[in-house]
Amino acid sequence: MLTYFLSALTAPWSLIGSVLALLVFWAWSKTKLKYEGSNIPPFPAPAKPFLGHLLLMKGDILENISWMRKKAGDIFSLNLAGQHLIVVHGIENMRQILVKHAEFASDRPVDLSSQVVGEYNHGMFTSRGPNWKEQRSTAMSILRDFGMGKDMMAKKTELEVQIYIEKLANFQGQAINLPLLTSAAVCNVVCSVIVGDRFDYEDDYFKRMVDNLNAFVLKAPSPWIFNAATALKRLPGDSFGIKEWEASVNDLNENFCKYQINRNKKDLNFDNEPENFITAYLQEMQKKKESNTPTYLDEPNLVSHIKSLFLAGTETTSTTINWCVLFCLHHPEVQEKVFNEINAHVGTARAPNKSDIPNLHYLSAVIRETQRLGGVFPILSRLVTDNFEVQGYLIPKDSQLMFNLNSALQDEETWKDAGKFYPERFLDESGHFIKRNEFIPFGLGRRICPGEAMARVELDLFLSSMFQRFRFEPEDPTAELPSLKGVMSLAFTPKPYKVRFLNRDI
Repeated sequence: MLTYFLSALTAPWSLIGSVLALLVFWAWSKTKLKYEGSNIPPFPAPAKPFLGHLLLMKGDILENISWMRKKAGDIFSLNLAGQHLIVVHGIENMRQILVKHAEFASDRPVDLSSQVVGEYNHGMFTSRGPNWKEQRSTAMSILRDFGMGKDMMAKKTELEVQIYIEKLANFQGQAINLPLLTSAAVCNVVCSVIVGDRFDYEDDYFKRMVDNLNAFVLKAPSPWIFNAATALKRLPGDSFGIKEWEASVNDLNENFCKYQINRNKKDLNFDNEPENFITAYLQEMQKKKESNTPTYLDEPNLVSHIKSLFLAGTETTSTTINWCVLFCLHHPEVQEKVFNEINAHVGTARAPNKSDIPNLHYLSAVIRETQRLGGVFPILSRLVTDNFEVQGYLIPKDSQLMFNLNSALQDEETWKDAGKFYPERFLDESGHFIKRNEFIPFGLGRRICPGEAMARVELDLFLSSMFQRFRFEPEDPTAELPSLKGVMSLAFTPKPYKVRFLNRDI
């Protein structure tokens, strides 16, 4: 009887133990790489049970992958709790994958927006396959019609630059935080294309939109938790900042992107010329519908387009301007050289315009050197859609790729004294600007940044007018200069600092 009682008592515990063992085995199988043991790129360190190399991604991601590169080489593998990540360094390796094997490495992986906000396969940034091809071709066609890279866009930018310059002058040499004002000015250039109008910098609706755009980049949760973001946001509280970030993105979607779409739909006449990007996209949707042409064009894709264009068009330019001013605080001789060049070729009686830029070789070199050292988006991510080989390694299907653009932009063999801010590296012996093939701040391959032409016009016109009108001075000339060490979130940005813009009395 006692033996029977004891066996009955232990039976549930045996069952519980078996269930736990099965759960552990299931978790282990889910976090073990499918191709482990084959000829995939090497690992920089042994993987931890269940977590793999996930904890190695905590902290500064650029510093982390730098020391891993020293241990494992230019192409190495990481196991992120079962997700195979392949990190790629070196411009030739990037060209091999993004150009030669583009058909297998052009899709974007499921990113934070896709997981948290439900924007999987939308717009230009997260879309894939045939949807991406149609979204990109439609968007690029519309942007060209509205003057991207042409005189029409330059004129809109020049008008906004003059408003921005006067705003800076109104501070009368008082030290300011530059990013917010610059983001608002650059964002207005994008607004002139997307919604067909600009906003006053003090408009509450506009300020809220700009704040949300900045939060999208600056308050994004750390990259090491991206794969677990959906699960982590269900936890009580907001220890990882996911819920705060999600609220900003949802507000941007609902109260700006969707609101502007609905506002434009009310007065839309399909027989008239489109007034902005939104109406042009809606008209293209209608044309395809009326002709019964199969299409991926729809309003969810348009929402993603609007947000992506604002983010790419604003963040790249405004953060590069922020970096350029910071570098000039550390190298005051550089801003004097730029001013002297502008004074010689443009003078000071009028603002520089697009036609002046080809004569401003040193300015062009300064901008490129800023992008080289202060690259705003140094990390590219892609998804492998079929097996291929690079440098003898298997790059297996369903792996994710991470490309470190800084490994090309700051390579010691390519760029002498790569860590030094030295614009002359973009000039020939006669002082003329030269293009360098290793300069790839906008990426490589089929998904190269679509806003490159817009960003170049904005950078040229904003910075040339700033150099012409002001001398950049630190908040306290007797104190230590602001740090050149950047902060990596979704973008690479300078640490907050204040700067004084002193009129040159021209």
